[in-house]
Amino acid sequence: MSMFLVTGATGKVGREAVGRLLALGHPVRALSRTPGEAGLPRGAEVVAGSPADPDSLKAAFDGVSAALVVLSGDVGGQAAHVAAAARAAGTSRLVLLSSGGVEHPLPHGIAREHRAAEVVIEECGVPWTFLRPGPFHANTSWWASTVRESGAVRCWIGNNPGAPIDEYDIASAAVVALTENGHRGKSYLLTGPQTLTSQEQARILGEVLGRELEFSVAPPEEVVEVFTRITGDRAAAESDVAALRSPEVPWARPTSAVRDLTGREPRPYRQWAVENAALFG
Repeated sequence: MSMFLVTGATGKVGREAVGRLLALGHPVRALSRTPGEAGLPRGAEVVAGSPADPDSLKAAFDGVSAALVVLSGDVGGQAAHVAAAARAAGTSRLVLLSSGGVEHPLPHGIAREHRAAEVVIEECGVPWTFLRPGPFHANTSWWASTVRESGAVRCWIGNNPGAPIDEYDIASAAVVALTENGHRGKSYLLTGPQTLTSQEQARILGEVLGRELEFSVAPPEEVVEVFTRITGDRAAAESDVAALRSPEVPWARPTSAVRDLTGREPRPYRQWAVENAALFG
């Protein structure tokens, strides 16, 4: 029976993918920096390691037929480590969680980083599939503290329409690409089912919580300062903020990719808000 590896297994998408694979009866190896704290579903083989650690990847890929590759930080460098380990192990399929930003008409840091990771995977000789999601439903958990404290939403990414996606749908698409044929060499722009502005998401969240939430958009200069403090790269922060606030985002309208891959409609934002209402107290 095929062994499936999931890197970034304790993240939002990785955790869902591990659960979906196990539910389908597949053996799963989950890579985690802290296996003892992973809290993954029973049945997963949890091993210590990280895409940033080439030695750990060599062991993790042993006997693996297909892998869901979830990266963070230096995604280009980590992709190179993953590609080398997969090639050496004779892995037959890599599914990379990339970013919808790769398809953005404006050049920016997020797109450059993820496209660099894609190129490494393309050139390694292992068959690949790229998943390119837009913003996650869970990104609105960034609002939790201000919603709890003052009933307010302070939005960083502007208020242009987009079709955000649930992590469950990304994971479901990934499992199909991992376990079924017909996806070699293909890239999928993944979105949710609805075009919503951030203000409309805040309205839906408020309805779920039974509260009217005050909505405001942070000025771009403020967001650039925040991003710069996180990354130390002001130029990248400026280009990322401009791209995220552009009306030309590739996820501005729903795509059919989730439905095409999974055979069902993706989950709406309201469902995420209901399931995660406790985050907002």
